[in-house]
Amino acid sequence: MIVWLKKSDGSCVRLVDNWKPRIKVCGDTPDLLDLACQSYVPNARFIEKYERPGDRERTKTLRIEVNSDKEASSLARKIQRQGNNSRFRLYDVDIPAVQMYLYHKDLFPLAYVEAEETGEDIAWSLRDSRERVDYEIPPLKKMILKLKARRNNKLQNFREELDAIELIGDREARTIDSGREPEKLLDLVEAFRELDPDIVLTEGGDSFIFPLLAKKALEHGIIDRLVLGREASPLRVYDVQGHSYFSYGKILYRETAARLLGRLHIDKRNGSISADCGLDGLFEVSRTCIMPIQRASRATIGTSMTSLQLYNAVRKDVLIPWNKNWAEEWKGENELAEADRGGFVFEPVTGIHDEVGELDFSSLYPTLMLMHNLSGETVKCKCCPDSMYRVPELGYPICQRWQGIVPRSLDILLRKRLVFKQKKKNADTLQAKLYDNRQAALKWILVCSFGYLGFKNARFGKIDAHIATCAFARKVLSKAREIASSSGFSFVNGIVDSMWLQKFGATTVEYEQLCKEMGEILSLPVSFEGCYKWIVFLDSQVDSRLPVLNRYFGVFQDQTIKFRGIELRKHDTPIIVQECQREMLALLSHANNSDEFRALLPEILQILREYLAMLSTGKISVDKLVITKNLSKKPSEYTNLVPQAVAAQVLEKEGGKVHPGQGISYVLTSPSSDVQNKALPEELADQFTQYDSQKYADLLVSSVANLFEPLGQGKESLVESLLENS
Repeated sequence: MIVWLKKSDGSCVRLVDNWKPRIKVCGDTPDLLDLACQSYVPNARFIEKYERPGDRERTKTLRIEVNSDKEASSLARKIQRQGNNSRFRLYDVDIPAVQMYLYHKDLFPLAYVEAEETGEDIAWSLRDSRERVDYEIPPLKKMILKLKARRNNKLQNFREELDAIELIGDREARTIDSGREPEKLLDLVEAFRELDPDIVLTEGGDSFIFPLLAKKALEHGIIDRLVLGREASPLRVYDVQGHSYFSYGKILYRETAARLLGRLHIDKRNGSISADCGLDGLFEVSRTCIMPIQRASRATIGTSMTSLQLYNAVRKDVLIPWNKNWAEEWKGENELAEADRGGFVFEPVTGIHDEVGELDFSSLYPTLMLMHNLSGETVKCKCCPDSMYRVPELGYPICQRWQGIVPRSLDILLRKRLVFKQKKKNADTLQAKLYDNRQAALKWILVCSFGYLGFKNARFGKIDAHIATCAFARKVLSKAREIASSSGFSFVNGIVDSMWLQKFGATTVEYEQLCKEMGEILSLPVSFEGCYKWIVFLDSQVDSRLPVLNRYFGVFQDQTIKFRGIELRKHDTPIIVQECQREMLALLSHANNSDEFRALLPEILQILREYLAMLSTGKISVDKLVITKNLSKKPSEYTNLVPQAVAAQVLEKEGGKVHPGQGISYVLTSPSSDVQNKALPEELADQFTQYDSQKYADLLVSSVANLFEPLGQGKESLVESLLENS
C-alpha cells in the first residue's frame, strides 16, 4: 500500500506499507481445509471472526491474502465455482483495498498522524480523531486545469486539436499555447512537476479533459511520458467512459473517474458532495466516513454511508458479505397490510393560509434508528425473542444485547452535525460558512440513511428495519399532533418529520415553548423554523382535486421566501421561467396576509405579460431557454419522440455519445416539417437559433397557473385575462 503524507512545511513524503487485501471464506471445516490446500489459494490461514453482526460466537474462517482488488474478485469467483456456489460463503471480497487498509489501521484521510518505517512495514500513531469538529486541514496547493481546443465541428470530441492549456494555481498561472501537440503535452507534464499541486480542480476532467490528453499522448506515442500524478504511472486511457445505473426509480449516469496517483483530482461536474458543499463538505465526509477523497468526491451518498458501516463492522470483527442474501421474512396479507406503511401524513387544505408556523424534527428518522437500535440484524433478532424493546403497532422484538451496525454508524453523524449547527450560530461569516458546508454534507448522508436501510443490496439493511422505522415515526408524529392540539394549535399540514400549525395570534415564544414541550415528552429535538405571514399549499398537477404534501410556497415574518415542488426548484426549468417566478415571489413577499396577497394578483399578471412580450420579440438569449432532462434509455429506444430524445438523436448524428441517465440540454425550436428541428441540443444552438416562442409562452403560463390555481387563477382563466387586456 502506497501512502502519501503532507508535512507541515508543505513537502510530501511517499511511504510503502507491506500490507495486502484479504478475502474471507466460511464453510464446513473439511471443505475449508481442502480449499486451503489448493495450489491456486495463496497465503491462507485460519482465523475466527463474527460471520454476522450480532452473532454470539465467532466462526472459523479461512483468510486468503491477495495482491489486488482485481485478484480478490477473480479468486472469489473461482472459489464459488469450486464449491458449486453453495459450499462456501465469501466475505470482504469487493471492498476497495484502500478503504480496507484505512479500516484495519484505524486511519482516515486528512488525519494528523505520525509514521515510523519499521522494515517493510509502517507503524502508525494517530494524533487526530474523527470526532473532532475544529480540525486543521494540511496546507494543500490547489490548481485549476482548463483546456482550449480547436473544434473540427460544433460538437466537442476527442479529434479536436489542442490549442491551449491553462494552469491556474494559488500563486502562479501558466498558459501552454506554443509548439505542436506533443510539445504541449510534455510542457504540461513539466508544469505539473514544477507547480506540484496537491489538488487539481476541473470542469469535465473525467469526461473530456483527461481522456483527451491521454488519447492525444497515445496518438503521438508519448503516453508513457504523460505522468501527471506523483507516482511514475502515466495517465490511463479508458475504452469505456462512464456507466449508467438505477437509483430511487431513476436511471442515472456517472463518468469514469480520472484519478491522479499522489494528487487529488476533483471534477466539479462529476460529484455531488463537492458541488453542493464545497471542499469543506467533501473533506468532512472523507474524514468521518473513511473514504479516500477522490472516491468520496464521485461516490453516491449511499456509498459514503456504506463506508461508515463497513468501518464499524471491521472494528467489531464482523465479516462483510460479498453477495448479501438476507431475504425479507414471510408476511401474511394482514401483517403485510399493517406493516408496509410509510410515515405519518396529514393532507393539507389547498389554498392560502395566514399565520402558519413550521416545526421540524431534526434528522427524525436517523435519530429514531439510533435511539431504538434499528438495524438489519437487530429488528426481529433471534437472540432476544422476549426483548422488552418492541416495534409499535407490530410488536417486532428489537435486540437488547447488541448495538446494530447502522445505529453505530449514525451516532457520529448526528452528534457532529448538531455541534456544527450550534457553532455556526456564534461564528463569523467565514467560519459560519465552513461549519454550514460541513453540516450540510453530513445531512445528505443522514437523509439517505433511512431509504438505504430498505435497499436490497445494503450490507446491513433489511426491509423489516425499514418498516420498524416508519412505525416509530408514525407514533412520534401522532403524539406530536396530540400535544399541539392540546395547546390550541390546529394542524394545517404534516409530512413525515415536519408540521405546519396554525393558531391566530400565537407568538414566537408560544411556538418555541411548544417545541420544548414536544422535545421533552418525545425525547427528540424539535425546532421552530418560523412563522409564515402566509403560505400557499398547492394541489396535484396531475389531478387538481388531490392535495400534494411537498408543493408549497410562502413568506416568513422576516421576509424569507420558502418554496418546494415548484418550477423554481426543478433542475429542468429554463432560466426564463425561473426568473419570472422569482420576480413574482419577490413581489408577493411584501404581502402581509392573504388579502394583500390577492390584491397583488393584477401586478402578477402584468409581470407575466412582460415576459410573454419579451418572448414574442424572438430576442431572448439561448442560454435562458435551455431545458435539461435526463434520458431514461438509449435515444434509439424511444417510441415517442419527446424533446430530450430528439435532441439526443441529433447529438448522435453529429458524432456525439449519449448514455441512459445522462442529462441532455436542449432548446425548443420553431416548428418545421423536419421533426429533428423541434429540439436542438444546447451544443448546437447559437444566437441565430429560432426558438419556439409559443411553447415557451405555454411553459410560462403553466408555471404561473401552477402557483395560483388554488386561488382560482388556473391556466384557462389566465389566458382569458391575458386576452381581455391584449
